[in-house]
Amino acid sequence: MTPILWTFLNAELNADENKSLRHHMPDLTTQIIRGRKEAFELESEYRVLYDSLSCPNVYFSPEWVYTWLLSLGRSYNICFLTCRDSGTLTGVWPFFEYTQPVFGTGLMPVGAQVADSFDPIARPDCMETMTAALIRAAEDFTFIWLPLLTLDFTHKLLKPALAEKRPRHMLRKRTPRFLIGLDHFSSYQDFLDRVFGPKTRQSLRRKERKLQEAGDSVISFLEDPESIAPWLKKIMDLELASWKGEKGIGIFRSATLRSFYHLLLENLAFQNRLRLSILTIENQLAAYEIGLLGPDSYCMHTISFAPEFASISPGRLLMLRSLERCIQEKRKVYDFMQNDQEFKRQMSTNESSLWDCILFPKSIKGALVSLLIRFVHASTEWRKRRLKAKQSTSLPTKVDLVD
Repeated sequence: MTPILWTFLNAELNADENKSLRHHMPDLTTQIIRGRKEAFELESEYRVLYDSLSCPNVYFSPEWVYTWLLSLGRSYNICFLTCRDSGTLTGVWPFFEYTQPVFGTGLMPVGAQVADSFDPIARPDCMETMTAALIRAAEDFTFIWLPLLTLDFTHKLLKPALAEKRPRHMLRKRTPRFLIGLDHFSSYQDFLDRVFGPKTRQSLRRKERKLQEAGDSVISFLEDPESIAPWLKKIMDLELASWKGEKGIGIFRSATLRSFYHLLLENLAFQNRLRLSILTIENQLAAYEIGLLGPDSYCMHTISFAPEFASISPGRLLMLRSLERCIQEKRKVYDFMQNDQEFKRQMSTNESSLWDCILFPKSIKGALVSLLIRFVHASTEWRKRRLKAKQSTSLPTKVDLVD
């Protein structure tokens, strides 16, 4: 075969191969939809997309997003970044417009005041396209704030996109994230034996005996709306009476948040995405834990205990029973989510991290806002370090705060 004929045939084969690849490549299009009416018209498609994913972000479930729109977000303009493959919805990144006199109008993720993770809801092959589209959209706003992104999303998708597109941005590690790989353990007892030392296991046995001596104690795992509803006011009252209530840092710290969570927890329960674990002693609520259920994961959203039972460590004991149930259910991950606390480090098998990113437009205003935000951030971090140094000798230990 002559070189010319071989070159021609090779070119034809490559052309046919490229046509075949183009034929199988998804026809992805992105769009920013604005307005509350448009967002609610998307709800049914959103639910279909969310339920089709193997491990979607539980904090962007339809219940979180649309409950927020009906309560905390009812006064904001809504912007959803969507992705479609030949017309079928394959990705959603929900945002709202946030306006400040100094900064101007930016985008923040729906649920920014209450949720713990903001990776987009999307088919895996659409994530890269959506990330690139959001970076392009940064030119239309003063800033786009992306808090609490998972390490996996940040390293595999966001960082490569930032390196390629080179937008003006600020990227930082926000907080550690601790997880327990439940599939590492054959049983709950195997977990106790491999994670805790002899002294800790002995201490836990003493606390179990104290719990039995305190009276009739019952641990319940509630998931259906009818069983959860009678406890909602009780768990809110307990948090207000706990150390979280005293410091004003609980999730139920205001009437507005209590109203939001009351509706959210009911909506999550209706969709089998919630577990409320409670510990009662002599019919009195001693501790509770709110967990978000994924297809094979459990995210511990919050836990609180009644101060009068602190010596028994009801929070610690309830959390361990919750973890035992997750092992029995063959769940793969128990996720502590954000914040660096000693008990999380002690119990976890994996340490990850959550990241913040802020995108700015390539304009003079974008440069000024970037400098201002960097200055505010540096000042805030400096004040936090000073306050932590002053209070380090007077604050209770992190281990005490979970009990």
